[in-house]
Amino acid sequence: MAETDSLYKKNIYSGDIDFLTDQISKITDSLHHEIPSEFVERVRYMTSDLTPFPGKFSFEKFPYFREIVDCFSPLSSTQEVVLMKGNQMGATTAVLETVLLYNIMSDAKAQMYVTADAGLMRTSVQVRIEKMIDNAGARDLIFSQARKKRGSRNTGDTAIAKEYPGGYLHCFGGRSPARFCGLSYPCALADEVDAFPDSIPKEGTVVDLVRNRTNAYTGSKRKIFWASTPLVKQTSKIETLYNAGDRRKFLVPCKHCGTMQELVWHSKNESGYTWGIVWENDEDSEPKYETVGYKCSNPECGKIMKNYDKAIIIPRGEWRPTAKPTAPNTRSYHITPIYNPPGMYSWEDLVRQWAECWDIKNNRLKDKEKYRIFRNTKQGLTFEEMSGKQIQYERAIQFRRTGFILKNNEDGLTARGVPNDIAVQDSGSPILLLVASVDVQDDCLYVDVKGYSAGGVTWTLEFEEIKGNTAEFNGVWDKLDAIIGGKRYVGTDGKVYRIQITFIDSGHNTDYVYEYVKRHSSGVFACKGRDKLAAGETYQFFSSAAQEKIGFSNAVHINTFKLKDKISASLTSSFWITGQPQPAWYPNFREDFRDDYFRQFESEVKEEQKNSVTKQFIGIIWKKKFGAENHAFDTYVYNLAALELLAEGWCKEHLGLPALDWSAFWELAKQGEFYREPG
Repeated sequence: MAETDSLYKKNIYSGDIDFLTDQISKITDSLHHEIPSEFVERVRYMTSDLTPFPGKFSFEKFPYFREIVDCFSPLSSTQEVVLMKGNQMGATTAVLETVLLYNIMSDAKAQMYVTADAGLMRTSVQVRIEKMIDNAGARDLIFSQARKKRGSRNTGDTAIAKEYPGGYLHCFGGRSPARFCGLSYPCALADEVDAFPDSIPKEGTVVDLVRNRTNAYTGSKRKIFWASTPLVKQTSKIETLYNAGDRRKFLVPCKHCGTMQELVWHSKNESGYTWGIVWENDEDSEPKYETVGYKCSNPECGKIMKNYDKAIIIPRGEWRPTAKPTAPNTRSYHITPIYNPPGMYSWEDLVRQWAECWDIKNNRLKDKEKYRIFRNTKQGLTFEEMSGKQIQYERAIQFRRTGFILKNNEDGLTARGVPNDIAVQDSGSPILLLVASVDVQDDCLYVDVKGYSAGGVTWTLEFEEIKGNTAEFNGVWDKLDAIIGGKRYVGTDGKVYRIQITFIDSGHNTDYVYEYVKRHSSGVFACKGRDKLAAGETYQFFSSAAQEKIGFSNAVHINTFKLKDKISASLTSSFWITGQPQPAWYPNFREDFRDDYFRQFESEVKEEQKNSVTKQFIGIIWKKKFGAENHAFDTYVYNLAALELLAEGWCKEHLGLPALDWSAFWELAKQGEFYREPG
């Protein structure tokens, strides 16, 4: 019996050992990681308010983003990923948000998200990231009850922080460096990098600050994502980061010959062969959008693909490096809206936007600011600001027109000779409306009255100096009232005009300007120049807090840099052949204006602006020469801003348009809204 028990136990133990040995042999020496692209296609659902392609998320339409997100797998040795891109491409959704979600649900870790400013960051979290978490079924992972105290907010689920098993997400604005300190993150995601400040006093650059937060981690555990639409070349952080990487381009095959090529707006080889987006123009040099296509880069092919062909060629594309990276373990990518799938911003849309900034008929720049936006957002390239440029007196004086003379009545309340005979002949329409601007000095007012015919062709009717102390309400301001409120301007064809809107510079004797503006219920605005305004806008109303402080709403900031560039282009690059219609915004000045008036346009020069301590490039500004007078240059700026504000208001309020449409406005003005017919 004992012998039987011993044999039984021996067999049992032997079986256990064999079982354990078998199980141990099956243990692998590595963990299985689901890569980010597979993960997000499994869990994420997109709603129609976030994408034109609602439903289960897929890289099928955006295959160029798949490789980028997979760099954030722990299996990838890549540590830094740079994406220099155009706008409206879905990169934030497909890449940045995918990585955020992957680091919450699949490979949990601490992560930081940094964007241009705190307001933009909060909007991104509220509008997109919260919905992403809910739609992926990850809300239960967020610790809304973490460290909750009586009377306190839920600290684990706020507008700027999320906590979850294995990690946390902290969100920052790029102008709040102090909030970066104290914690380390294996993953950092920085969006709109070129909108970050160039440097922060006593802190360094935001790029350095972000990197410092990840330095505690090494190898593939450390991941940084840099993404941005590029802006100014001299200060672009994303271009510097991109050039330090391997500069990958997404190549796709030609539908006809199979040649792999990068899709570009336009390119040319040494032999003169051109390729890229092409189209035909009609007899008026307007694009025929039905002809828009893409010409193959292979000279032996040269055939045309259409926008819908991207559904075939994009899925067959691949990323290829074009340089050896100077920064180790860094991959950099460049992609533009030219690659957008059918159903998004198209090649036809590109041509339409190009026609807004480029004079196709004369093959020259039409609108510098719109060209800057096109280059940044649609080509995904930086724009280089040029210094040393100025308007030359010898050039400006050439726009003085023989036969253009205005005569004032003795009472000064009527001016005759608005040159409609010349305007109809040279621009195709009479002068359609008058705008005025005022430059305030301590001892005088400079009043500039301009008329505009179709296309913005400009006629400077008066430039008058009203002498007197502007720091008291006396005859100076009364005389201004007589001009902008009571004066009539009579055309050579009998049309009668009144000034429609007036901008008054509030840089001198500000309180008196404000009090003067308050006297007028409409049509008179205080203005203050700024070197730049956000998004390249021409003007912006004072903030609600500033309006409340000064006691009225008719006060605007003006983008002086943009408008001086526009004036400079008109006075240096505008060419007109007699007998043909003058180009848009062509300047015409009275025959009797003195030479010293035109010298005021050469009073400023474009110069580089640098930090006084670090000598780091900040930007390009228009700077007045010492001792020079620039009143005529300044009032020209104010006039253009006033005209745009007026035109935008009429487009929205009277035409029901969502934004300013110059063509629609000029057609409206031709109906006689801003003048009275004779008799």
